[in-house]
Amino acid sequence: MSGFVLLSRELLDNDLWRMNSDLVRLFLYLLLKANYGKKEYTYSRGSTKVTVRKGEFLRSLRKIGEDCAYAGNNKLVSWSTSRVAGMLKTLEMDGRIRILSTNSSALGTHISIVNYEQYQDFATYRKQGLRTDAEQTKHKSKAVKASNTISEHADALWEIWLEELSPKPPHPRLTDKRKIVLTALHSEQLTKNGSDPLVLFRSVLKVVKGSSHHMGTRAYQLPESLFRNEERRESWTHRALAKAKARPRTPTVSRNWSVDQ
Repeated sequence: MSGFVLLSRELLDNDLWRMNSDLVRLFLYLLLKANYGKKEYTYSRGSTKVTVRKGEFLRSLRKIGEDCAYAGNNKLVSWSTSRVAGMLKTLEMDGRIRILSTNSSALGTHISIVNYEQYQDFATYRKQGLRTDAEQTKHKSKAVKASNTISEHADALWEIWLEELSPKPPHPRLTDKRKIVLTALHSEQLTKNGSDPLVLFRSVLKVVKGSSHHMGTRAYQLPESLFRNEERRESWTHRALAKAKARPRTPTVSRNWSVDQ
C-alpha cells in the first residue's frame, strides 16, 4: 500500500498517546485504512448495502484483529472480536470515531474517523501553528503574544475544575493549552444559554463525574481531553443542560389555599 497520512506531533502530548498501546495501534490502523479520496464505494450483500465515504472504513471485527496482529514474546498476538469491539467502543466514547453500523450487517463494522478531513488538510496545521521547524521559528513570537491574550475567564473556570476534579494536591497546572480550550468553552457554550457561566460549568463537571468511563482514567478528565474540539464542548454543555431540565422539582403547596364547603 502506498501513500501517506498526516499525523501531528501533538499526538505525543495527547491523551491518546497515554492510552493502552493497543488502542494507539488500532487508531493509527483506522487512520491508515480509511477511505482518503472523494470517491465513494458501495458494498452490498443480499439486501444490505453500505456506502463508504471519505474518512470511513468497513471491515469485520475478525479481519481487523488479524490485520493488527503483531509478534510479542516469540508468539503472534491477535485480538479477539470482543477485544476489537471493546477498543472501538473506547475510541468512540472518547470522541475519536463513530460506529455507523455494526458487524451484524454481514458486511462488517462501518467506522467513521471524527474530523478526518480536517486532520488530513495541510491548512489545518498551518492555522494551528503546527508548522515545519523553520515556520515554527518564524511564528513563535506571534504564538507567545496570542497565549498572553487568552481570556481571564479561563482562570475562574480552572478554579472550579480544581474544586470538582482535583480537590487534593498535587494539582495540575493551568497550561496555555488548557486556557485555550476553557476560553473556547466559555465563549462558544457557557455564555449562550442564559445561565451563569460558572454555575453551568460546574454542572458540566458534575456530568463528567457521573461518567465512569471518564472518571476511570485521569487523562480523560483534563480540559484538553474533555473540551478539545467544538463538538465535545457542545456535547458536554448540552448534556449538563438536559440533566438540569430533567431534574424533578420539589413539589410546593401554596400558603393561600382554601377548601370550599
